[in-house]
Amino acid sequence: MNKDELALYEDAIQGLERCIEVLYGQAMVAADEYMSFVDRVEAKATGWESRSTLQLSCTRKGNHLDLKWTGIRWFGQKNNRQSIRVRIAINEESMTYAKDRLNTFAKEWEIDEVMKTEKKLQSIRRKSKHIVKAIINTRNAIRVLKAQKGDEVEAEEEAVD
Repeated sequence: MNKDELALYEDAIQGLERCIEVLYGQAMVAADEYMSFVDRVEAKATGWESRSTLQLSCTRKGNHLDLKWTGIRWFGQKNNRQSIRVRIAINEESMTYAKDRLNTFAKEWEIDEVMKTEKKLQSIRRKSKHIVKAIINTRNAIRVLKAQKGDEVEAEEEAVD
């Protein structure tokens, strides 16, 4: 096995992982912008009825980015309200949330900002998916390279016998 070739593959993986870091940073900027908008509007609002019932979370586990919207449903009497989080389904093919699904939880004052943010997140999700596939394929190429080395060692041992 050529150590230089292996180093190239490992460098490629490190570069791709840095791309994931950059995408995560972009997602956090988009989420922060959205939350700043919500905070500004809610600061002027009165009563819980005018507060957003939509949550945006951006998490990273290893090379996986989880950029998702969650709805909040409130129940109970006004002085003793409790909330539950409701999963909003994402279209796996387009990697985006449909406006009608988000609109179920979004307030009228926030839907345009939600859709603007979702457009940014969709692009990040799509890029991330391709980069993760590239990482997986590069790791598989390393396995092939290492398996090839094993075959070369076996061939050398047979030649000695």
